[in-house]
Parts: sequence; structure tokens; C-alpha cells
Amino acid sequence: MTDARWNGYARLIEVSGGYHVARVHELLTVVGKQAAGARIVAGIEHELAAHNIGCLPPRVPRDQNAYVLLYKQDGPGLVRLMHLVRQLCEGYVPAGPATTSKLMTVASLLQQNQATPEGNAASA
Repeated sequence: MTDARWNGYARLIEVSGGYHVARVHELLTVVGKQAAGARIVAGIEHELAAHNIGCLPPRVPRDQNAYVLLYKQDGPGLVRLMHLVRQLCEGYVPAGPATTSKLMTVASLLQQNQATPEGNAASA
């Protein structure tokens, strides 16, 4: 039954634009628990990863009133950018072609989301 809840939760994140801000209490509700003990939090982190959901901060806090930013790891645009940066910062990508590929993807996503300067000289 818990897997069905996590599938529904993953779907909620997906239809919310690829991310969702929640309190830890909300995650506890998904697993049917009331306290955020170390084993329960570890189980939540495992389920998030199993359902392709990233979390910021990277570790789920044990304070049930704390907020977390959940996101689809393969989400669009800035959500994807956020996940790639997290992977690079945490060393999940070994040096070499995989790192170069991820860095180029980050650069491309940054370029797509770069604000155009106001009063562009070309338009004057």
C-alpha cells in the first residue's frame, strides 16, 4: 500500500511543475508514521530515491516542521538543472566524459534561462 502512496506522491510532484515544497510531517503522513526517527527518515529517503524524487536539503531533516524541496530528478528546465548541480557538487558523477556531458548540460540550461539585459544595445 505504501508503494501506491509513493507513486501518487511522485505524480503530485510531476503535475506540480516537477517540484513540490513540503514539511517533513507530510512525508511522515505518506508512510503512516508520526515521528521522524532515524530509521523512518532513512526509509523515506530510500523511497524518494526509488521513485526518482530528489530532495533539498539532501538529507530529510528529523524535525517534522522543517521544509524540504522535492523534485522529479528527470524534471524539466530548472528542476533538471538543480538535480544536475546537486549531482556534480556531491560527487555522484565521476571525472571524465560523464562529468563533461553534465557540465555542458548545466551550461546549456543556464543559457536558456539567462535573463536578457534591459536596454539591449542592439535594439537601440
